[in-house]
Amino acid sequence: MKNFLFTLLIAFSLNVYSQLPNGSVAPDFTLTDINGTTHHLYDYLDNGYTVFLDFSAVWCGPCWGYHTGGALEDLYVNHGPSGMPNVSSSTTNDVMVFFIEGDGSDLACLQGNGCGTQGDWVAGTPYPIICTDGSVNNTAVTSAYSIGYWPTVYQICPDRLLTECGQTATPYSLVSSCLPPPSFDNDARTFVKNSANSGCSDIVPEIFLQNYGLTNLNQVTITVSVNGVNQYTTVFDEVWNSNTNSYVPLNLSTLEIADVTLDPVYNLSNNDIIGIDVVLPNGVSDSDPTNNQTISMTVDLGFDNAYWDAPLSINVSGSNGNSWYLKQVSNNLIIASGFGGSVGSSNFFPLTFNECYTLQSVANDVNYIGASYTITDGNGQVILQGTTSQLEEFDNFSTGAEVWTNLDYSIFQNALYFDQINRNLVINDSYKSLHIYDITGRSLFFTDIVLQTVDLSSFSNGVYLVKLSNGDNFMTKKFRISN
Repeated sequence: MKNFLFTLLIAFSLNVYSQLPNGSVAPDFTLTDINGTTHHLYDYLDNGYTVFLDFSAVWCGPCWGYHTGGALEDLYVNHGPSGMPNVSSSTTNDVMVFFIEGDGSDLACLQGNGCGTQGDWVAGTPYPIICTDGSVNNTAVTSAYSIGYWPTVYQICPDRLLTECGQTATPYSLVSSCLPPPSFDNDARTFVKNSANSGCSDIVPEIFLQNYGLTNLNQVTITVSVNGVNQYTTVFDEVWNSNTNSYVPLNLSTLEIADVTLDPVYNLSNNDIIGIDVVLPNGVSDSDPTNNQTISMTVDLGFDNAYWDAPLSINVSGSNGNSWYLKQVSNNLIIASGFGGSVGSSNFFPLTFNECYTLQSVANDVNYIGASYTITDGNGQVILQGTTSQLEEFDNFSTGAEVWTNLDYSIFQNALYFDQINRNLVINDSYKSLHIYDITGRSLFFTDIVLQTVDLSSFSNGVYLVKLSNGDNFMTKKFRISN
Protein backbone atom coordinates (compact mmCIF):
# COMPACT_ATOMS: atom_id res chain seq x y z
CA MET A 1 0.00 0.00 0.00
CA LYS A 2 1.45 3.31 -1.08
CA ASN A 3 0.66 6.86 -0.11
CA PHE A 4 1.50 9.58 -2.60
CA LEU A 5 2.13 13.18 -1.60
CA PHE A 6 2.42 15.57 -4.51
CA THR A 7 2.98 19.31 -4.55
CA LEU A 8 1.06 21.51 -6.94
CA LEU A 9 4.17 21.82 -9.08
CA ILE A 10 4.13 18.12 -9.86
CA ALA A 11 0.57 16.78 -9.93
CA PHE A 12 -2.92 17.13 -8.57
CA SER A 13 -4.05 14.28 -6.35
CA LEU A 14 -7.47 12.68 -6.64
CA ASN A 15 -7.10 10.50 -3.57
CA VAL A 16 -4.54 8.47 -1.66
CA TYR A 17 -3.95 5.16 -3.45
CA SER A 18 -1.71 3.42 -5.93
CA GLN A 19 -1.91 3.64 -9.70
CA LEU A 20 -1.63 0.32 -11.49
CA PRO A 21 1.71 -1.22 -10.46
CA ASN A 22 4.42 -1.35 -13.10
CA GLY A 23 4.23 -4.69 -14.85
CA SER A 24 0.43 -4.90 -14.65
CA VAL A 25 -1.57 -6.14 -17.61
CA ALA A 26 -3.09 -3.10 -19.30
CA PRO A 27 -6.91 -3.26 -19.28
CA ASP A 28 -8.23 -3.42 -22.81
CA PHE A 29 -10.58 -0.69 -24.03
CA THR A 30 -12.56 0.42 -27.04
CA LEU A 31 -12.97 4.22 -27.07
CA THR A 32 -14.18 6.75 -29.60
CA ASP A 33 -12.24 10.00 -30.05
CA ILE A 34 -13.81 13.45 -30.49
CA ASN A 35 -13.60 13.05 -34.29
CA GLY A 36 -15.72 9.88 -34.20
CA THR A 37 -12.91 7.37 -34.80
CA THR A 38 -13.06 4.20 -32.67
CA HIS A 39 -9.85 2.79 -31.21
CA HIS A 40 -9.28 -0.68 -29.73
CA LEU A 41 -6.18 -0.78 -27.52
CA TYR A 42 -5.25 -4.42 -28.09
CA ASP A 43 -5.49 -4.00 -31.87
CA TYR A 44 -2.63 -1.49 -31.67
CA LEU A 45 -0.62 -3.70 -29.32
CA ASP A 46 -1.15 -6.81 -31.44
CA ASN A 47 0.18 -4.87 -34.43
CA GLY A 48 3.41 -4.13 -32.56
CA TYR A 49 2.78 -0.56 -31.44
CA THR A 50 3.91 0.80 -28.07
CA VAL A 51 1.00 2.88 -26.76
CA PHE A 52 1.28 5.97 -24.55
CA LEU A 53 -1.77 7.12 -22.57
CA ASP A 54 -1.89 10.63 -21.12
CA PHE A 55 -4.64 10.76 -18.45
CA SER A 56 -5.27 14.43 -17.66
CA ALA A 57 -7.95 16.80 -16.37
CA VAL A 58 -8.77 20.09 -18.11
CA TRP A 59 -8.35 22.12 -14.92
CA CYS A 60 -4.95 20.63 -14.03
CA GLY A 61 -2.02 23.03 -14.42
CA PRO A 62 0.76 20.40 -14.58
CA CYS A 63 -1.30 18.51 -17.16
CA TRP A 64 -1.50 21.63 -19.31
CA GLY A 65 2.20 22.23 -18.95
CA TYR A 66 3.05 18.71 -20.14
CA HIS A 67 0.44 18.83 -22.91
CA THR A 68 1.74 22.08 -24.34
CA GLY A 69 5.40 21.07 -23.89
CA GLY A 70 5.24 19.05 -27.11
CA ALA A 71 6.82 15.77 -25.97
CA LEU A 72 3.83 13.62 -26.93
CA GLU A 73 3.17 15.70 -30.04
CA ASP A 74 6.68 14.99 -31.33
CA LEU A 75 6.33 11.35 -30.34
CA TYR A 76 3.15 10.90 -32.35
CA VAL A 77 4.17 12.91 -35.42
CA ASN A 78 7.56 11.23 -35.82
CA HIS A 79 6.77 7.71 -34.62
CA GLY A 80 3.00 7.23 -34.93
CA PRO A 81 1.17 4.74 -37.15
CA SER A 82 1.83 5.18 -40.84
CA GLY A 83 -1.13 6.73 -42.62
CA MET A 84 -2.78 8.15 -39.50
CA PRO A 85 -3.73 11.87 -39.54
CA ASN A 86 -0.84 14.26 -38.81
CA VAL A 87 1.81 11.50 -38.79
CA SER A 88 5.02 12.17 -40.74
CA SER A 89 5.59 10.20 -43.93
CA SER A 90 9.00 9.23 -42.51
CA THR A 91 7.54 7.83 -39.28
CA THR A 92 9.18 4.89 -37.53
CA ASN A 93 5.65 3.46 -37.35
CA ASP A 94 5.97 1.88 -33.91
CA VAL A 95 4.08 4.16 -31.44
CA MET A 96 0.50 5.25 -30.74
CA VAL A 97 -0.53 8.13 -28.44
CA PHE A 98 -3.87 8.98 -26.78
CA PHE A 99 -4.92 11.97 -24.69
CA ILE A 100 -7.69 10.91 -22.28
CA GLU A 101 -9.53 13.62 -20.37
CA GLY A 102 -10.31 11.27 -17.49
CA ASP A 103 -12.26 13.56 -15.16
CA GLY A 104 -15.55 13.52 -17.10
CA SER A 105 -15.34 17.04 -18.56
CA ASP A 106 -17.21 17.67 -21.81
CA LEU A 107 -15.99 18.76 -25.24
CA ALA A 108 -16.64 22.47 -24.57
CA CYS A 109 -14.26 22.31 -21.60
CA LEU A 110 -11.64 20.60 -23.77
CA GLN A 111 -12.06 23.44 -26.26
CA GLY A 112 -11.34 26.03 -23.58
CA ASN A 113 -14.80 26.94 -22.26
CA GLY A 114 -15.80 26.29 -18.64
CA CYS A 115 -14.82 23.68 -16.02
CA GLY A 116 -11.91 25.84 -14.89
CA THR A 117 -10.08 24.63 -17.99
CA GLN A 118 -6.48 25.67 -18.53
CA GLY A 119 -7.04 26.40 -22.23
CA ASP A 120 -7.95 24.87 -25.58
CA TRP A 121 -6.67 21.29 -25.43
CA VAL A 122 -7.94 20.43 -28.92
CA ALA A 123 -6.31 23.08 -31.11
CA GLY A 124 -2.92 21.90 -32.37
CA THR A 125 -3.13 18.41 -30.81
CA PRO A 126 -2.26 15.92 -33.57
CA TYR A 127 -3.13 12.69 -31.77
CA PRO A 128 -6.58 11.34 -30.74
CA ILE A 129 -8.39 13.00 -27.82
CA ILE A 130 -10.82 10.96 -25.75
CA CYS A 131 -13.65 12.74 -23.90
CA THR A 132 -15.20 10.88 -20.93
CA ASP A 133 -18.25 13.03 -20.22
CA GLY A 134 -20.67 10.12 -20.70
CA SER A 135 -21.99 11.12 -24.10
CA VAL A 136 -19.89 8.46 -25.91
CA ASN A 137 -17.25 7.34 -23.40
CA ASN A 138 -17.35 7.52 -19.61
CA THR A 139 -14.87 7.52 -16.77
CA ALA A 140 -14.82 3.71 -16.53
CA VAL A 141 -11.45 3.81 -18.26
CA THR A 142 -10.17 6.13 -15.50
CA SER A 143 -11.28 3.58 -12.90
CA ALA A 144 -9.81 0.67 -14.85
CA TYR A 145 -6.41 2.37 -14.86
CA SER A 146 -6.62 3.41 -11.17
CA ILE A 147 -5.86 7.05 -11.90
CA GLY A 148 -4.99 8.72 -8.62
CA TYR A 149 -3.45 11.99 -9.78
CA TRP A 150 -3.19 14.14 -12.86
CA PRO A 151 -1.40 13.75 -15.14
CA THR A 152 -0.74 10.01 -15.12
CA VAL A 153 1.13 8.86 -18.20
CA TYR A 154 1.41 5.15 -18.98
CA GLN A 155 3.58 3.37 -21.51
CA ILE A 156 2.08 0.05 -22.70
CA CYS A 157 4.38 -2.36 -24.51
CA PRO A 158 3.12 -4.70 -27.24
CA ASP A 159 3.23 -7.55 -24.69
CA ARG A 160 0.33 -5.67 -22.95
CA LEU A 161 2.30 -4.82 -19.80
CA LEU A 162 2.36 -1.21 -18.65
CA THR A 163 4.72 1.15 -16.86
CA GLU A 164 3.97 4.58 -15.46
CA CYS A 165 6.53 6.67 -17.34
CA GLY A 166 5.73 10.11 -15.94
CA GLN A 167 6.11 13.45 -17.69
CA THR A 168 9.22 12.50 -19.60
CA ALA A 169 10.55 14.89 -22.24
CA THR A 170 11.91 12.00 -24.33
CA PRO A 171 9.23 9.28 -24.33
CA TYR A 172 10.55 7.56 -27.48
CA SER A 173 13.71 6.57 -25.61
CA LEU A 174 11.50 4.26 -23.51
CA VAL A 175 10.28 2.18 -26.44
CA SER A 176 13.48 0.14 -26.51
CA SER A 177 12.68 -1.15 -23.00
CA CYS A 178 9.83 -3.25 -24.41
CA LEU A 179 10.55 -6.89 -25.14
CA PRO A 180 11.24 -7.80 -28.77
CA PRO A 181 8.26 -9.27 -30.60
CA PRO A 182 7.65 -13.03 -30.40
CA SER A 183 10.00 -15.02 -32.63
CA PHE A 184 9.69 -18.66 -31.50
CA ASP A 185 6.93 -21.16 -32.15
CA ASN A 186 6.55 -22.40 -28.56
CA ASP A 187 7.23 -19.78 -25.89
CA ALA A 188 5.16 -19.42 -22.70
CA ARG A 189 5.50 -16.45 -20.37
CA THR A 190 4.12 -16.11 -16.86
CA PHE A 191 3.93 -13.41 -14.20
CA VAL A 192 2.19 -12.81 -10.89
CA LYS A 193 -1.40 -11.73 -10.74
CA ASN A 194 -2.34 -9.64 -7.70
CA SER A 195 -4.91 -11.69 -5.81
CA ALA A 196 -6.24 -12.30 -2.33
CA ASN A 197 -5.27 -15.11 -0.05
CA SER A 198 -8.15 -17.55 0.22
CA GLY A 199 -7.58 -18.26 3.89
CA CYS A 200 -5.37 -17.89 6.90
CA SER A 201 -3.34 -21.03 6.29
CA ASP A 202 -4.33 -21.83 2.70
CA ILE A 203 -3.70 -19.86 -0.46
CA VAL A 204 -5.04 -20.24 -3.98
CA PRO A 205 -2.17 -18.99 -6.21
CA GLU A 206 -3.17 -17.00 -9.27
CA ILE A 207 -0.88 -16.12 -12.18
CA PHE A 208 -1.08 -14.77 -15.70
CA LEU A 209 -0.10 -17.04 -18.59
CA GLN A 210 0.85 -15.39 -21.88
CA ASN A 211 1.50 -17.02 -25.23
CA TYR A 212 4.73 -15.43 -26.41
CA GLY A 213 5.04 -17.93 -29.23
CA LEU A 214 3.98 -17.78 -32.86
CA THR A 215 1.77 -20.87 -32.68
CA ASN A 216 -1.35 -21.09 -30.54
CA LEU A 217 -0.73 -22.27 -26.98
CA ASN A 218 -2.81 -25.30 -25.96
CA GLN A 219 -1.13 -26.50 -22.77
CA VAL A 220 1.64 -25.97 -20.22
CA THR A 221 2.89 -27.99 -17.24
CA ILE A 222 2.82 -26.18 -13.89
CA THR A 223 4.70 -27.23 -10.73
CA VAL A 224 3.95 -25.62 -7.36
CA SER A 225 6.39 -25.89 -4.44
CA VAL A 226 6.65 -24.54 -0.88
CA ASN A 227 10.13 -23.74 0.45
CA GLY A 228 11.57 -25.84 -2.39
CA VAL A 229 9.42 -28.91 -1.65
CA ASN A 230 7.15 -29.98 -4.51
CA GLN A 231 3.42 -29.82 -3.67
CA TYR A 232 1.88 -30.84 -6.98
CA THR A 233 2.34 -30.81 -10.75
CA THR A 234 -0.54 -30.27 -13.14
CA VAL A 235 -1.13 -29.90 -16.87
CA PHE A 236 -3.03 -26.69 -17.56
CA ASP A 237 -4.98 -27.15 -20.79
CA GLU A 238 -8.44 -25.63 -20.27
CA VAL A 239 -9.91 -22.31 -19.15
CA TRP A 240 -13.28 -21.23 -17.81
CA ASN A 241 -15.57 -19.60 -20.37
CA SER A 242 -18.01 -17.24 -18.64
CA ASN A 243 -20.21 -17.10 -21.75
CA THR A 244 -20.89 -20.84 -21.74
CA ASN A 245 -20.31 -21.38 -17.99
CA SER A 246 -18.06 -24.28 -18.80
CA TYR A 247 -14.41 -25.16 -19.30
CA VAL A 248 -13.11 -24.95 -22.86
CA PRO A 249 -9.75 -26.08 -24.29
CA LEU A 250 -6.88 -23.62 -23.85
CA ASN A 251 -6.15 -21.95 -27.19
CA LEU A 252 -4.18 -18.71 -26.73
CA SER A 253 -3.16 -16.80 -29.84
CA THR A 254 0.12 -14.88 -29.93
CA LEU A 255 0.35 -12.39 -27.00
CA GLU A 256 -3.04 -13.46 -25.64
CA ILE A 257 -3.18 -13.74 -21.84
CA ALA A 258 -5.17 -16.10 -19.61
CA ASP A 259 -5.84 -15.99 -15.87
CA VAL A 260 -4.67 -19.19 -14.20
CA THR A 261 -6.19 -20.13 -10.84
CA LEU A 262 -4.23 -23.00 -9.34
CA ASP A 263 -5.22 -25.58 -6.75
CA PRO A 264 -4.99 -24.44 -3.11
CA VAL A 265 -1.76 -24.79 -1.15
CA TYR A 266 -2.56 -25.90 2.40
CA ASN A 267 -1.10 -25.59 5.91
CA LEU A 268 1.08 -22.59 5.18
CA SER A 269 2.88 -20.39 7.68
CA ASN A 270 3.91 -16.75 7.49
CA ASN A 271 7.04 -16.17 5.36
CA ASP A 272 6.79 -19.50 3.53
CA ILE A 273 7.94 -19.19 -0.10
CA ILE A 274 5.59 -20.49 -2.80
CA GLY A 275 7.39 -21.26 -6.08
CA ILE A 276 5.59 -21.69 -9.41
CA ASP A 277 7.34 -23.15 -12.48
CA VAL A 278 5.65 -23.23 -15.89
CA VAL A 279 7.31 -25.40 -18.55
CA LEU A 280 6.64 -27.47 -21.67
CA PRO A 281 4.45 -25.17 -23.78
CA ASN A 282 2.43 -27.42 -26.10
CA GLY A 283 4.26 -30.35 -24.55
CA VAL A 284 7.72 -29.34 -25.84
CA SER A 285 10.69 -27.45 -24.41
CA ASP A 286 10.21 -23.71 -24.00
CA SER A 287 12.14 -21.99 -26.80
CA ASP A 288 12.98 -18.99 -24.59
CA PRO A 289 12.93 -19.89 -20.87
CA THR A 290 14.55 -16.56 -19.95
CA ASN A 291 11.18 -14.79 -20.06
CA ASN A 292 9.55 -17.45 -17.92
CA GLN A 293 11.56 -17.83 -14.73
CA THR A 294 10.23 -19.24 -11.46
CA ILE A 295 7.57 -17.10 -9.79
CA SER A 296 8.12 -16.65 -6.05
CA MET A 297 5.49 -15.50 -3.56
CA THR A 298 6.16 -14.78 0.11
CA VAL A 299 3.25 -15.88 2.30
CA ASP A 300 1.64 -13.23 4.52
CA LEU A 301 -1.33 -14.73 6.34
CA GLY A 302 -2.05 -11.88 8.75
CA PHE A 303 -2.77 -11.90 12.50
CA ASP A 304 -3.09 -15.48 13.76
CA ASN A 305 -4.30 -15.43 17.40
CA ALA A 306 -7.32 -13.14 17.67
CA TYR A 307 -9.54 -13.50 20.72
CA TRP A 308 -12.81 -15.09 19.59
CA ASP A 309 -15.26 -15.12 22.50
CA ALA A 310 -16.21 -11.43 22.34
CA PRO A 311 -17.48 -8.97 19.73
CA LEU A 312 -15.05 -7.12 17.48
CA SER A 313 -14.76 -3.35 17.18
CA ILE A 314 -14.64 -2.35 13.51
CA ASN A 315 -13.75 1.12 12.21
CA VAL A 316 -13.78 1.86 8.47
CA SER A 317 -13.31 5.37 7.08
CA GLY A 318 -14.86 6.69 3.88
CA SER A 319 -18.49 7.06 2.84
CA ASN A 320 -21.32 5.19 1.12
CA GLY A 321 -18.96 4.80 -1.84
CA ASN A 322 -17.06 2.28 0.30
CA SER A 323 -18.46 -1.03 1.47
CA TRP A 324 -16.94 -3.83 3.51
CA TYR A 325 -17.74 -7.43 4.37
CA LEU A 326 -16.17 -9.62 7.05
CA LYS A 327 -16.49 -13.28 6.04
CA GLN A 328 -15.89 -16.57 7.80
CA VAL A 329 -13.79 -18.44 5.25
CA SER A 330 -14.89 -22.01 5.99
CA ASN A 331 -18.49 -21.37 4.95
CA ASN A 332 -18.35 -17.89 3.35
CA LEU A 333 -20.72 -16.58 6.04
CA ILE A 334 -20.78 -12.78 6.27
CA ILE A 335 -20.53 -12.04 10.00
CA ALA A 336 -20.32 -8.24 9.69
CA SER A 337 -20.78 -5.65 6.95
CA GLY A 338 -21.29 -1.96 6.43
CA PHE A 339 -20.25 1.18 4.58
CA GLY A 340 -17.44 3.66 4.98
CA GLY A 341 -17.76 5.88 8.02
CA SER A 342 -18.38 2.92 10.35
CA VAL A 343 -17.15 3.56 13.90
CA GLY A 344 -17.34 0.89 16.58
CA SER A 345 -19.32 -1.55 14.44
CA SER A 346 -19.48 -5.12 15.65
CA ASN A 347 -20.09 -8.55 14.21
CA PHE A 348 -23.71 -9.74 14.10
CA PHE A 349 -22.64 -13.41 14.08
CA PRO A 350 -20.12 -14.46 16.75
CA LEU A 351 -16.56 -15.49 16.02
CA THR A 352 -15.54 -19.10 16.54
CA PHE A 353 -12.20 -20.51 17.63
CA ASN A 354 -9.55 -21.80 15.20
CA GLU A 355 -11.25 -20.08 12.26
CA CYS A 356 -10.12 -17.86 9.40
CA TYR A 357 -11.77 -14.54 8.57
CA THR A 358 -11.36 -12.25 5.55
CA LEU A 359 -12.17 -8.54 5.37
CA GLN A 360 -13.25 -7.60 1.85
CA SER A 361 -13.05 -3.86 1.14
CA VAL A 362 -14.79 -2.53 -1.98
CA ALA A 363 -14.65 0.96 -3.51
CA ASN A 364 -17.38 1.91 -5.99
CA ASP A 365 -14.83 3.71 -8.16
CA VAL A 366 -11.33 5.17 -7.92
CA ASN A 367 -12.53 8.26 -6.04
CA TYR A 368 -13.30 6.08 -3.02
CA ILE A 369 -9.99 4.20 -2.85
CA GLY A 370 -7.91 5.11 0.19
CA ALA A 371 -10.29 4.13 2.99
CA SER A 372 -8.56 3.02 6.19
CA TYR A 373 -9.72 0.23 8.45
CA THR A 374 -8.94 -1.02 11.95
CA ILE A 375 -10.39 -4.11 13.61
CA THR A 376 -9.79 -4.72 17.32
CA ASP A 377 -10.62 -7.98 19.09
CA GLY A 378 -12.25 -8.40 22.50
CA ASN A 379 -8.88 -8.26 24.25
CA GLY A 380 -7.97 -4.91 22.71
CA GLN A 381 -5.56 -6.36 20.14
CA VAL A 382 -5.47 -4.64 16.74
CA ILE A 383 -5.85 -7.64 14.45
CA LEU A 384 -6.33 -5.85 11.11
CA GLN A 385 -5.21 -2.39 10.09
CA GLY A 386 -4.47 -0.82 6.74
CA THR A 387 -5.45 1.53 3.92
CA THR A 388 -6.93 0.36 0.64
CA SER A 389 -5.01 0.96 -2.59
CA GLN A 390 -7.24 -0.86 -5.09
CA LEU A 391 -10.93 -1.10 -5.98
CA GLU A 392 -11.18 -4.41 -4.14
CA GLU A 393 -8.88 -5.67 -1.41
CA PHE A 394 -8.76 -8.50 1.12
CA ASP A 395 -7.09 -8.84 4.49
CA ASN A 396 -7.09 -11.87 6.79
CA PHE A 397 -6.90 -12.83 10.42
CA SER A 398 -7.48 -16.06 12.33
CA THR A 399 -8.80 -16.74 15.79
CA GLY A 400 -6.95 -18.64 18.48
CA ALA A 401 -7.69 -21.92 20.24
CA GLU A 402 -10.86 -22.72 22.17
CA VAL A 403 -9.07 -22.01 25.45
CA TRP A 404 -7.51 -18.61 24.85
CA THR A 405 -4.81 -18.09 27.47
CA ASN A 406 -3.79 -14.48 26.87
CA LEU A 407 -6.82 -12.87 28.53
CA ASP A 408 -6.84 -12.25 32.29
CA TYR A 409 -10.36 -12.99 33.47
CA SER A 410 -9.45 -12.93 37.17
CA ILE A 411 -10.97 -9.49 37.65
CA PHE A 412 -14.27 -10.77 36.28
CA GLN A 413 -14.46 -14.11 38.07
CA ASN A 414 -18.05 -14.79 39.19
CA ALA A 415 -18.97 -11.34 37.90
CA LEU A 416 -22.47 -12.28 36.78
CA TYR A 417 -24.87 -15.10 36.09
CA PHE A 418 -28.39 -15.50 34.70
CA ASP A 419 -31.19 -16.46 37.09
CA GLN A 420 -33.47 -18.61 34.89
CA ILE A 421 -36.30 -18.77 37.44
CA ASN A 422 -36.71 -15.01 37.83
CA ARG A 423 -35.31 -14.14 34.37
CA ASN A 424 -32.82 -11.73 35.94
CA LEU A 425 -29.20 -11.07 35.11
CA VAL A 426 -27.39 -10.95 38.47
CA ILE A 427 -24.24 -8.79 38.84
CA ASN A 428 -21.98 -9.49 41.81
CA ASP A 429 -19.90 -6.29 41.93
CA SER A 430 -19.76 -2.65 40.82
CA TYR A 431 -19.08 -1.97 37.16
CA LYS A 432 -19.14 1.02 34.82
CA SER A 433 -21.42 -0.28 32.05
CA LEU A 434 -23.40 -3.24 30.84
CA HIS A 435 -24.43 -3.96 27.25
CA ILE A 436 -26.65 -6.80 25.98
CA TYR A 437 -26.72 -7.97 22.33
CA ASP A 438 -28.65 -10.66 20.51
CA ILE A 439 -26.69 -13.35 18.71
CA THR A 440 -26.65 -11.28 15.49
CA GLY A 441 -24.83 -8.46 17.30
CA ARG A 442 -27.89 -6.15 17.49
CA SER A 443 -27.83 -3.94 20.59
CA LEU A 444 -30.81 -4.63 22.88
CA PHE A 445 -29.97 -3.00 26.20
CA PHE A 446 -27.37 -0.60 27.60
CA THR A 447 -26.86 1.06 30.97
CA ASP A 448 -24.02 2.95 32.59
CA ILE A 449 -25.74 2.59 35.96
CA VAL A 450 -25.11 -1.06 36.65
CA LEU A 451 -27.58 -2.41 39.20
CA GLN A 452 -27.28 -5.70 41.05
CA THR A 453 -30.01 -7.24 38.90
CA VAL A 454 -31.29 -6.53 35.41
CA ASP A 455 -34.85 -7.61 34.64
CA LEU A 456 -34.96 -9.53 31.34
CA SER A 457 -38.51 -10.83 31.65
CA SER A 458 -39.43 -9.09 28.37
CA PHE A 459 -36.69 -10.96 26.46
CA SER A 460 -37.66 -13.94 24.30
CA ASN A 461 -36.04 -17.32 24.71
CA GLY A 462 -32.67 -17.52 22.97
CA VAL A 463 -28.93 -16.93 23.22
CA TYR A 464 -27.61 -13.48 24.16
CA LEU A 465 -24.28 -11.77 24.71
CA VAL A 466 -23.58 -9.54 27.69
CA LYS A 467 -20.61 -7.12 27.71
CA LEU A 468 -19.53 -5.95 31.16
CA SER A 469 -16.94 -3.19 31.69
CA ASN A 470 -15.13 -1.84 34.74
CA GLY A 471 -13.76 1.13 32.78
CA ASP A 472 -10.32 -0.31 32.05
CA ASN A 473 -11.25 -3.84 30.95
CA PHE A 474 -14.31 -5.63 29.72
CA MET A 475 -15.57 -9.18 29.31
CA THR A 476 -18.21 -10.67 27.05
CA LYS A 477 -20.18 -13.72 28.05
CA LYS A 478 -22.95 -15.75 26.44
CA PHE A 479 -26.09 -16.71 28.32
CA ARG A 480 -29.30 -18.47 27.37
CA ILE A 481 -32.90 -17.70 28.27
CA SER A 482 -34.87 -20.93 28.02
CA ASN A 483 -37.80 -21.01 30.43
